[in-house]
Amino acid sequence: MRKAGSVALAVVCSLASAAFAGTGTRTVQRELDEALAGTNAVAVVLDGGDGRMIAAVRGEHAGQDASAPGSTLKPLFLAAALRQGRVRAGTTVVCRGDLHIAGRDLACTHPRDETVLDAERALAYSCNAWFASLATRFAPREAAAVLREYGLGSRTGLIAGESAGEVRTARSEDEVQLMVLGLEDVEVTPVQLARAYLRLSGELEAEPVLRRGLEGSVAYGMAHNAATAGVEIAGKTGTASDAGGAWTHGWFAGIAEHGAERVVVTIFVPRGNGADAAALAHRFFAEWGRVAG
Repeated sequence: MRKAGSVALAVVCSLASAAFAGTGTRTVQRELDEALAGTNAVAVVLDGGDGRMIAAVRGEHAGQDASAPGSTLKPLFLAAALRQGRVRAGTTVVCRGDLHIAGRDLACTHPRDETVLDAERALAYSCNAWFASLATRFAPREAAAVLREYGLGSRTGLIAGESAGEVRTARSEDEVQLMVLGLEDVEVTPVQLARAYLRLSGELEAEPVLRRGLEGSVAYGMAHNAATAGVEIAGKTGTASDAGGAWTHGWFAGIAEHGAERVVVTIFVPRGNGADAAALAHRFFAEWGRVAG
């Protein structure tokens, strides 16, 4: 994990204050605080329209602490590959379950009866084999360029004193595959990932397979812990560990709609996994949807 320099106490406090107040008596900040109470999770909520940060928990960490993002990068690479004609929605890969890259055991955990997956199902089930195959269609510099296109490796300007994270250029096909899986050569902050998903949200109509895959991830796939009645959610989880780290950390990133409201949410759990982060996202969405309705 990479951490930027210290931030003045006044700035840190402002990130957890009523500065993110919503309209009337409702504040998204209060809903996020309640959802994450008693946890050490870090979270950011952006307005799905103009991209303003409307809530944050542990905002200093949301802007300063950068970690490997795991499978939350998969939809970014899929979007780029579809846009650039590298794959089609119907491109299939046979997944045999086992996958080893550069000595890492990256076996898929989706149901074993799902062996031939197209882009939508691969995204919903977070199939490592499918995305490792996709990675072979990118040269190292092209893969890094995809991440930079979504703003990773640069500051968002949403939090004072934030880290730029890091995007390095892979040196081999194995390293490109690990980058696409979000495991090596890339470290992001929660606010950077939220900004990347804000951009991704603008591509969901042009690339319906993206929307269906991300909605499927929440409905029946790896992000199912985030599913919330009455709230439309397109999201993705990720689990990774930083170099030399003894623990995994978990991510949830997604776009949620309820009535006329739309938000982009990123949740980071320092010691946990993507399922943990998705469960916390559900707690937020349940409260947000109830009050928004």
